[in-house]
Amino acid sequence: MEPADVARYPFLEASRDHVKARGISMSAISSDEFRVVHQFARQRLLDAVDGSGRPEMERPGDVEALILSYPLSRFIVSAIRDRNLVKWFSHREAEVAADNLENEGLEAMLSIGAEVGLKAYPPPVEKRIEPPMVLKGVRPSGDDLIERDRRSYWVRMTDYLSARSHITGQEWDLSNQRLVNGYIELNRRRYIRLVQELIKTRIESGLEPGPDIPSHGAIRDIALEIKARVDTRRKEYRPISMGAVTITRIPPCMRQALGMTQAGENLPHHARFALVAFLNAIGMGPEEIFKVFATSPDFKEDIVRYQIDHIRGSSSGTEYRVPGCETMKSTGICFNPDSLCEKDWMNSPYTYYRVKGKKKGGYIGR
Repeated sequence: MEPADVARYPFLEASRDHVKARGISMSAISSDEFRVVHQFARQRLLDAVDGSGRPEMERPGDVEALILSYPLSRFIVSAIRDRNLVKWFSHREAEVAADNLENEGLEAMLSIGAEVGLKAYPPPVEKRIEPPMVLKGVRPSGDDLIERDRRSYWVRMTDYLSARSHITGQEWDLSNQRLVNGYIELNRRRYIRLVQELIKTRIESGLEPGPDIPSHGAIRDIALEIKARVDTRRKEYRPISMGAVTITRIPPCMRQALGMTQAGENLPHHARFALVAFLNAIGMGPEEIFKVFATSPDFKEDIVRYQIDHIRGSSSGTEYRVPGCETMKSTGICFNPDSLCEKDWMNSPYTYYRVKGKKKGGYIGR
């Protein structure tokens, strides 16, 4: 693997071997001789916290500096010992890798996919072609893709289930996939999306709490700066407390969505839309709604503000209503329904909230 390839995919075994072959210790990297490495590591971590940009290579020698900045960044993340930073870092690194994979040749893309756990196989022999039962609006095969991306990639069902375990959305349900003799058919876009998730898992799995932040030197300064930025993001965008009484009125689907955001997980598009519309409907202001999403790994301030303003009608001129229960079910985001959800007359999360508020400690049956 060429150095430039190592720099693009620093989580691969070849990249680790490349760094190991250099024989450079972490204490050596801390010296002023590796100042460019420090700069790249600092930028990687700032990008992870802020959700933007990527390290750039400006001079030929910077390829090696960029390679070394990855293990240094991991060292600093482990030293800071912050769960959200771990998720932000792994998400950002996987996102950049997926962007690179979009432009890779077929052989390189499949090789990287295989290493992280999603090997592609030749099309299985089938006696009969039976496309999956796909609900309205769900198109796993990606009918709108360009010709290059119409190629099929067949992966083992077990590998597929493992890769998609943290991806929600009905289009990813096993029942909506083309399954032949234990293999699932993917197009290029969906294959790369699954590889991205496996890359994120690989990066995150090795980021256990590490040694303390160095007591002096450039690495200490970077670590303290990043830690301060993490704390600042928490303070500026601290999710609001909705209060014990209000929480009891929130339907299970919205409690699940809120819990996912507060745990630092990304919400699927439909769930994010429904949550914003719901919080807006119950009277939460745009700034309060904005703070709910601030800990998500894919958080980007300008995009989140645009989405909130659009759904609230501030920028679109149309205030979107809370999706009904049938829509929540059809999009795969009706989480943990309780006995009130099962009432024949229950038609939306907002109805649930209003009914729960009719009587302190419970609802009035009909």
